[in-house]
Amino acid sequence: MKLQKNTMDLLPKLQSMALADRAVFEKGMKAFVSYVQAYAKHECNLIFRLKDLDFARLARGFALLRMPKMPELRGKQFPDFVPVDVNTDTIPFKDKIREKQRQKLLEQQRKEKTANEGRRKFIKNKAWSKQKAKKEKKKKMNEKRKREEGSDIEDEDMEELLNDTRLLKKFKKGKITEEEFEKGLLTSGKRRAKTADLGISDSEGGGGRAGLHTLEYFTRNIPALKSNRRKCKIT
Repeated sequence: MKLQKNTMDLLPKLQSMALADRAVFEKGMKAFVSYVQAYAKHECNLIFRLKDLDFARLARGFALLRMPKMPELRGKQFPDFVPVDVNTDTIPFKDKIREKQRQKLLEQQRKEKTANEGRRKFIKNKAWSKQKAKKEKKKKMNEKRKREEGSDIEDEDMEELLNDTRLLKKFKKGKITEEEFEKGLLTSGKRRAKTADLGISDSEGGGGRAGLHTLEYFTRNIPALKSNRRKCKIT
């Protein structure tokens, strides 16, 4: 081989050799990595400073087809280096025995990758199923606790009680008359049924006054009733 006076004429030839033979490609990559790591690990780092290296120029000097993946180059950009538009995994060895071994290794890696993906998918589905079963179990436990605790007052009755409480507030503030207040209470049939269950009758004290006393009793106990219903609705 003739001595090349201009290295720029030699680099395209080296790249062509690397594209034709994987052995040349890998040697160039290993040489580049060794050179960079020699700088990074040198004891005299005041002289051999990694940050002073021109990685793009160095890669062109080694006739690299692409930049290797290594910690020293992580996060760096190399606008002065243009990689060859070739999938380097497809570059074969000229040595047929080595190429046969490489293809066998690649096939094994593909099978392992497929198996690992299937295993990860199975583990993910298993974890999801386990989480779903846990949520169902928790839901059943909450429903069971709700049935055991029960509810002191139903939603419709609570709404009716709140309406009656508003009537009581209006009556006390003088916004409505006693007649209007009693008329509003007469529309609350369900409220009477609830008060009867608790041993409180409209006949106590007579007429509207009894309804007033009954409503005042519920008004004082509304916070406790709401608290009990809130506990029962926890899911």
